[in-house]
Amino acid sequence: MRGMFLLIAMSALFGAGCSVISVIPPQAVTADDPEPRTIKLSEMCAAMGWSYESGPGAYNYTASGPKGDRIVFTIGKDIVSINSTKWRQERDTVELRGRDLLLPESTHNFVAKHFGMHHLVRNGSKAGSVDYTMDPIVPDTASKTENPQTPKAAISSELRGLHICIDPGHGGKDMGGEAFGVQEKTIALNVSLMLRDLCEQSGAKVTMTRTTDVYPTLDDRVALANGCGCHLFISVHANIAPNSDQVSGFEAFYNGNSAEGQRFARNLIAAYAAHSNAPNRGAKKDPRGLRVLEKTKMTAVLFELGFLSNEAEGKRLSQKSNQQAMAKALWDGIVVEWSKKASVSR
Repeated sequence: MRGMFLLIAMSALFGAGCSVISVIPPQAVTADDPEPRTIKLSEMCAAMGWSYESGPGAYNYTASGPKGDRIVFTIGKDIVSINSTKWRQERDTVELRGRDLLLPESTHNFVAKHFGMHHLVRNGSKAGSVDYTMDPIVPDTASKTENPQTPKAAISSELRGLHICIDPGHGGKDMGGEAFGVQEKTIALNVSLMLRDLCEQSGAKVTMTRTTDVYPTLDDRVALANGCGCHLFISVHANIAPNSDQVSGFEAFYNGNSAEGQRFARNLIAAYAAHSNAPNRGAKKDPRGLRVLEKTKMTAVLFELGFLSNEAEGKRLSQKSNQQAMAKALWDGIVVEWSKKASVSR
């Protein structure tokens, strides 16, 4: 009997040990090289003599070696499966134009060492190039420190009593999606800053996860939102279509277990549709377990403004006048949501 109990205990311990996800060592950050570097999956595979393809799932890419080795990446996740063993990257995998992935350079270095290709390890900084032919605007601060900004004075009371957390997606080392020289992180920040000003001028208290081109981790964003006592959370993004440059439109995602999240998403979608001629892709349950929706404790929505991979829509997304209209549309949806939320609490 004692032997059976010991066997069961050892099995449980072994099972627990197997569930631990090891961490890929992050890039060492120095004063001269403060932002962790990135590499495309295509570059990594070309250097290693591997191939890659999309799949097996809708959000997966698989890199395959000549000896049968396999690495599976998941878009929007920091977990990587190397020959069925799970590892955690220093940041999430990002899709590029539906044809490639953007990975932390530390992942490339780890994989190169893991498969005995130490000569491929990168140590130098690579300067990225972005060719803006459109009309992005400059964020309102030059400092990389997240110093609180003086709130805009309230000139109306539509959002009085509301505390909202606005999360501009990506940032810093993580540019998000990119197409036609336009980066998602810039679009998200520009629109979010405009939305912040509209909310503050309407009497709301606003907490920003970032106000400059820096990269808070997903856990940092969640911790900030959960710790600030806000009523609503909105994460602002732009989209990339994996397999087509013709897809366009806006959509919102919510936690499928949150009825309030669904209502907030629908209110945002309805307000945005009133300002946009783009296709309305609707309010949808989150199919990927997005951390900012799964781990936040308040009513939360992730909003996709449009598709950068569609050249015409990407151009609209990058123009200041359209960014202001997008911010106003989101503000309208927040006003509707807050009026309903406040009436229920009375």
